[in-house]
Amino acid sequence: MRSTVIFVEKSAPATITELHDILSNDLISVKEKWSFEFKTFRLTVKNLPPESPRLMHSITFSHRDNKSVIVKNKSAIVTSAMPGSIPAALTLNGCSSASCESFDHLLTSKLSNLWTQRQTIKGDFGSTYQTSELTIRATNVFSYGGFKGLLIELECEEQIPDSEFDQRINRIRNYLRDMSIEDYKICSDIMDPQRRNFLCDLAQQYVKVLEL
Repeated sequence: MRSTVIFVEKSAPATITELHDILSNDLISVKEKWSFEFKTFRLTVKNLPPESPRLMHSITFSHRDNKSVIVKNKSAIVTSAMPGSIPAALTLNGCSSASCESFDHLLTSKLSNLWTQRQTIKGDFGSTYQTSELTIRATNVFSYGGFKGLLIELECEEQIPDSEFDQRINRIRNYLRDMSIEDYKICSDIMDPQRRNFLCDLAQQYVKVLEL
């Protein structure tokens, strides 16, 4: 599986409708609604070396079993606060009380002396389009200050050469060009080519296009 994330900051709320119209000839089906929540935390500890990274990002995906990915300094961990996500063995040996707590809540409730939340960006009620080549997810993005832009998540479930994947992404970029959209951020980065992890790579791509 491969993914690419595109963020069009200079767009309007109606741009997502225009995207749907231009994709209509290629659609096999329109699938489930989806959402994401992107949070940025800043480390408040003083006297760290100047080169030490101070930002950490948390991305929660409704369409990925509500899993959250924590990204810091090009490393990532996947967490979940879903009931049943705690292995039974951890409860039986006393390592867990079997109650789930999100990582975000842990930071704000128990580690607030170390981390402060800097921003929250959300995409709600996004649309999912299935074509013969890609699963295309699109949603309008909002923050505290209002509308931020259009985010497009592109996913290919097939095992195809990188060159063919790039061609499929370029077709979407051509659609954006047809919509007179040429100014946007795009990321297809892979964290570790030797040990690919789809969800961690996807989260890193969100960070690259959404971080200030």
